[in-house]
Amino acid sequence: MGLKQPMMPQPPAVDPSVAAKEAESEAKLAAEKKKAISNRMKGRGGTILTGGQGVEEEAATGKSVLSSY
Repeated sequence: MGLKQPMMPQPPAVDPSVAAKEAESEAKLAAEKKKAISNRMKGRGGTILTGGQGVEEEAATGKSVLSSY
């Protein structure tokens, strides 16, 4: 006594435009992640206004208003 199993219908074919859109969105997400990681790695380094040699200007060493007494 064998039971006859019903045949399963084949799934519909994947539309190539859907696959292309999915690949595009994944690429965009990867680019955003890479940009966010590079921004985090920079940290506070972007706020430093001096170079590797330090400040090269002359310091103002004159008398100030507070020290005139």
